Amino acid sequence: MGSHLLDLTQRQLQDFEGKDVPVTAGEFDLLKIFAEHPNRPLSRDWLLETTSHRSRDPFDRAIDLRITRIRRKLEPDPSKPAVIRTVRGIGYMFVPPSE
Repeated sequence: MGSHLLDLTQRQLQDFEGKDVPVTAGEFDLLKIFAEHPNRPLSRDWLLETTSHRSRDPFDRAIDLRITRIRRKLEPDPSKPAVIRTVRGIGYMFVPPSE
């Protein structure tokens, strides 16, 4: 996840120094989905159904709130996201940094 490591076995997120970054279960599930589908736009509705196991409500902002919290933990500048990008009219996309 960019300069972070997502440990699927331990269900942990670590920064570039190896320190644990606290994430909720919902945030971890969302990060796992993004890691499994890099460079693919994923719809908000699908993300909500997959991570929350509930059907869509047009006013449900749970995914957007999780994305905001994750960006604060992952992005060098959360106001200009580069790792988890918004895809207008669709949802979000995880873009691994090119090395």
